[in-house]
Formats: sequence, C-alpha cells, structure tokens
Amino acid sequence: MSPNQHIAELGPLLEQLGIHHVIIAPGSRNAPMIQLFTYNQPFHCYSIVDERSAGYVALGMAVQLGQPVAVVTTSGTAVLNLAPAVAEAFYRRVPLVILTADRPVEPIPQFNNQVIDQVAPYYNFTKGFYEMPMDPGEEEVLRQVMLHVESLVKEGLEYPAGPVHINVPLQEPLYDPLPRPVLDLKVETEKIPWTGTGPDPIPVKVAGKKILVLAGSGRYSQPVRKQLQQLAMHPSVVVVAENITNLHSERFITRPEVLLGGAGENELKELMPDLVIGLGGQVVSKRLKNLIQSDQSIRSLVPEGELSLLIQGLLDQLDSQDNETGSDYYHAWESVRERVSVKADRLIESLPFGNLAGIREVIRQAPPGAVLHLGNSTTIRYSQLIPVRDDLSYEANRGTSGIDGSVSTAVGAALVSDQLHLLVVGDLSFVYDSNSLWNKNFPGNLRIIVLNDGGGSIFRLLEGPGRMDFFEEFSVTHHPVSIELLAQAFGRRFARVSGTDELREHLEALMKPESALSVLEVDTTASENSHIFTSFFQKIRS
Repeated sequence: MSPNQHIAELGPLLEQLGIHHVIIAPGSRNAPMIQLFTYNQPFHCYSIVDERSAGYVALGMAVQLGQPVAVVTTSGTAVLNLAPAVAEAFYRRVPLVILTADRPVEPIPQFNNQVIDQVAPYYNFTKGFYEMPMDPGEEEVLRQVMLHVESLVKEGLEYPAGPVHINVPLQEPLYDPLPRPVLDLKVETEKIPWTGTGPDPIPVKVAGKKILVLAGSGRYSQPVRKQLQQLAMHPSVVVVAENITNLHSERFITRPEVLLGGAGENELKELMPDLVIGLGGQVVSKRLKNLIQSDQSIRSLVPEGELSLLIQGLLDQLDSQDNETGSDYYHAWESVRERVSVKADRLIESLPFGNLAGIREVIRQAPPGAVLHLGNSTTIRYSQLIPVRDDLSYEANRGTSGIDGSVSTAVGAALVSDQLHLLVVGDLSFVYDSNSLWNKNFPGNLRIIVLNDGGGSIFRLLEGPGRMDFFEEFSVTHHPVSIELLAQAFGRRFARVSGTDELREHLEALMKPESALSVLEVDTTASENSHIFTSFFQKIRS
C-alpha cells in the first residue's frame, strides 16, 4: 500500500458526504491534506493564516451554505486555536469537519517541534473524535478506516448537527505526490437533514396552561415555520421570536426586551407563563430570562428530536382540548405590545447620535435581501430594540456569545454568497478579530460598520461593574488602536463619521454594490451611549 493512501481516499469520501468548501490554515505537517484538497476540482479552497479566524470563517460558510465545511490545520497549537470556533459551532449546531495534522508518536517528543497531545482536544464540544492510523496497511483495514470517517461525518450532520474532529498523524516525506484512490467507496447519498428524526412528544398536558414558546436562534425548516405560525394563533400560546431567528409573523413577539421593559408590575404578573417550551438556541433578552427564572413553579421544557413532530403534537393537544384557563394569555402580551411599541418607536425615531441611532440607521438603510451580521455585547442588544425587518436575514454568533469571531464569521458567509452582507460590530470585537481582514480573497460584498465607543461599553449598561475600583481599566478596556490604520494595514478602504447626517450619507454610499468602501467607523466616543440606553427604558416605562 502506498504511503498516505488513506489521505488520497479522503477526497472522494468527503465529496460524497457533501463537503465542497475547505478552509486551509498553512503549515508543513498538513501538506499531504493541502495537496489533496487543492489538487481536486470538486473542492473550493481558501487559505486563512490565523487558525482562530479560519475556524470562524468555516462556521460562517457552513451557516450561509447550509452545508458542512472542512477545516485543515497543521499540528501543535494550531489545533488549539480552533477551539473557540469549534465550541461556537457545537452550540449553534453547525456541522464542521475538523482535520488536524499530527506528528507520529515519538519516544522522546520533546526533541520535535509542534508536538502536543491532540487526542480529543475539543472533547466537550464535538459530536465525535477519530484518529486515523498513520499507515492502514492492508486494503481491508483501509476500508474500515474510511467507514469510521464516513460514520463520524454523518454523525456530525444528524440532529443535532455539530462539529466532528479527525486527527491525522502524518510521517515524512510530506511533499511526495499522493497516490490515486484505490477504493470504490459508495456513500449513501440520501440527504441528511440538520433537523433530526424521531418523535419527541410533549411529555405534559397543556390543557388550561399559559404556554410561552421561546424560539431561540437557529435554522428553522419551512414546515416548522408554518407550524409555529399555526401555534401562535392559539389564544393560550405566545411565541417569542427575536430578530436572529428570522421567523416572521404578526403574532410573534419579536422585541421581548422592549415589551417587558415597558410593562408595569401588574402586567408582568399577567405575562407569566405556566409552561415554557424552548426551541433552537439562545434567546438574547435578559428581561425575558429574568421573567421566566423569577418563578420556580414555571415548568420548562427544552425538547430534542424532530421539531415538526413535536410542534404537531402540541397543536394536536391544543386543538382537541379546552384551554379556557390560558385563553387570554396572548391578549395579555398583545395589549402591552400595542401600548409600548408606539412609545418605543417614537423614541427610536428621535434618538440622538450614538450606538443605538447608528444601528437604527443601518437597519433602516439596508437594502432588501441583505444579510445583517450582528456582533455580540451591546451590538446585538441594541439591535433587539429596533423593529424587525422581514426582508433582511439576521445572523449572530450566539452559541457562546463571544466577541472573538464575529468578523471572521461574516467574512466566511460573504465569501460563498452573492448577497450584500453587512456586519455591525463594536470596536473591541473588530480589533480582537482583525486578522479576519488578512485574506487575499476578502469578499467585496461585505461591508463592516464599526461602532467605536472607546471600549467595552456593555459593562456600562450592567448594574454592578461601575461600582468597582477596577471598572475603567479592566472592564471598559480602553484601547489606543486606530480603526483607520488597522483597516488600511490590511488594504481595506475606510471612512469615519461622527454625526447622524454624516452617517446617513456614508451608509447610502456604503450600501451601493459598486462601493469600494469596506470599513465605516461610527465614532460615538463623544456620545452618552449608556445614558441614551437607560433613558430609553425609563421613558417607555413611564
């Protein structure tokens, strides 16, 4: 059997499993895998030097495409640098196939470079791990190795989808041409959905209960979307679907933070559910979480399994039973929404220049069909206050809610899309993930709006941190970085605005398909962003 025969067999196998896009972090130990993917026509390969960025670029691609994406790294700390993106993919239920090159086991590993223990380094954040043998030897052994790989990748695609890790020990020579595949592998080509199979019925009776359905961030099939709309028509049911769910119905509560922020004490009591059913991933609204967690008697369910079967079971129960006790539950939410929304929308229109007004303008001017990527911390929270547009797609890394890969994820999504992609991100997130701009194929359809308020202003919105002596130095984290020079260092066309009229003018130019501008800094350091935010809620509550 030729050396690296098992590497040669990976190409046809992964292609049949639906992998067509590969992110490659340069290295030497992974040279055979680089040769495999770059020499094969079915694979679209992208070189991303920073592994931390590479993982998030793959994540953005996978979400945009609805397909698994492979990531290839060399050995050593390169493997560990993928960990944040792997964790995000795990909690967002996005299938990535991580292929890490490794060195052969040595009796004295201290004598070699880039040697760490690469056995299941993402143990809690993948759906499975497999280490390929360095030399499978006989053809039958090679076939069994490929069956292991096939099974693992399929596991990553099945509900709930997620990343899988294949570690590949490789010995020198690393740069010899790969042999031709010898196995006639036939993979079952039936589409493996990201949403699962098998019924998972609601294990409680819903008659007489006020039911709150929390649709968290995630991917929802068309049948599930229709069922949720049906579910929301029941007077005992309230469906909460924030902007990052991309679920749209007049009956859905899309801005729970605004609604609950303007509700009075007696109204909040009326909004308390008897049963909470959580679907998908994270919900952003802190007020909504506090409402649910304030009463220990509330029954909570986070069911797994096929969502359409689960929701149909709930619909069947509701249709067949009298639910008079909860019959006014939706009306209670709707009456608060009608009152609070009018006041909130009027306040949003009159906002002074700052972060919140900046996001308002981006959402207002975004052309229909655009994909809006939202950074974490204040950015995603501010966006939740603005009315949702059903002609935009909203995306955010809410699996782990970190700031570390927001830019890279947007880059990955834009690379495999013809749509206009808009990223709104804070200054710390932009600086932290600036290596995402280190990309010779940087997508021309991505526009980045950096809200620069001079540090981590999220902590100014929270109760508590401001009372600590370390607040300004270690929480707000002021920085000396010039957004302009940083963008220009990577060859990105830059502009800065510091007022509403300027912002509107530059956003209009930024949104044009032929625009050469790719980074727009919205300088709000002179604005009282935290005061504007707290004042907004004080006024809708009054």
